[in-house]
Amino acid sequence: MGKSRRITAAVLTLALIFLCGGTLAESGSSCPAAESETVAQLLQVPDFKFTDKEDGIGTGSAPVYTAPSKDSIRLNDGKASCNVHRKIGVLGYVDGWLMVRYDIGKKDEKDPQARVGYIPPEYSQRYQAGKQNISFSAIPARLAGETEITDNPRDNSTPYGALADGTDITVLGKYTYTGNWWYIETTLNGQLTRGFINRAEAALLIDGKVYTGNSELGYPVSSPDGAGRTGMVTVTGAANDAMIVRRSAGIEHAMVARVHGEDRYPCYGSETHGSRVWYYIWVDGVWGWISGGLSTFTEGE
Repeated sequence: MGKSRRITAAVLTLALIFLCGGTLAESGSSCPAAESETVAQLLQVPDFKFTDKEDGIGTGSAPVYTAPSKDSIRLNDGKASCNVHRKIGVLGYVDGWLMVRYDIGKKDEKDPQARVGYIPPEYSQRYQAGKQNISFSAIPARLAGETEITDNPRDNSTPYGALADGTDITVLGKYTYTGNWWYIETTLNGQLTRGFINRAEAALLIDGKVYTGNSELGYPVSSPDGAGRTGMVTVTGAANDAMIVRRSAGIEHAMVARVHGEDRYPCYGSETHGSRVWYYIWVDGVWGWISGGLSTFTEGE
C-alpha cells in the first residue's frame, strides 16, 4: 500500500481543508482529524440501503453473481439464483447489472439468511426495478490479517471464503442496517468478487499503519456547527438490538442512521426535547441525534 507518510500538522490541516472544502460543509458533514487522505475518505463513506419490493420485480428466476461480471464468483457451486417474483431488496444498477438482496432457504423460516449479488443485464432489463444507477466509493486498502467475507450482511451470516493477510481490497461502501459491515471488492482464489467484511473486526493497513475497528480511524475535531467533542455515547441494549439516530432531536424526525447496542460514538452536544435529553453524535460519517432513553453519555472520554 505504499510507504508510510509523515505529514506535519500544518500540512495535514491544509490538506484536509482542501479535501473537505465546500462540498462537505454544504452536505452537513465535518472534516475528520484523519491521519491520511485515505482515512479521511473512509470516515465519510456513506451507508447504503435496499428498497424492499414486497411483490417482487417480475417473474421467473435469474442467476446471481457476487460482482457485476460473469467472471466473478457465483456462489452455490456456480448455481446461485433468485426468484424475482418473491420479496426482494433492490439497490440499483452497475453497468446494467441489478444489485439485489434476497432471502435464501425456506419461505417460512423465522431467521432466513440473505444473499446480496448482481443479476446480469439480459435478465434485469425485463424487471420493474426502477432505473437508479449506483455510485459507490472506491477507496484502496489492504487487509492486515485473515478476514472472512460473506454475501449475507446479517447476524446469521456465514462466510463464503477467507481473505488472506495482505489482500488488496477496494472499499465500496458500508452497510449498518443489519450488523456493521464494509462492502468491498477484491479477488478470492484469483476470481473477482464483492462482499461484506466485519467493520468492527477487520484490520486495515493504510499508509503503513494498521487500523482495527471503527474507532481507530479517528473522530472529527468538531461538529458542523463548530462544537468540540464533549464525550462518548454508548448505545444501550444487546449487540443485536438496533436503535434509530434521527436528523433532529425528537422521535418525529426522520432516521439518518441505525446503531446497535454496545456501540460507542463521539458526542458533540445535547439538548432537551420534551422530557428527554438527546445527544448529537457522529456515526461513521453521518451526524444525527439519539435519545438518552436509548443511550448513556460519558463526559470527557
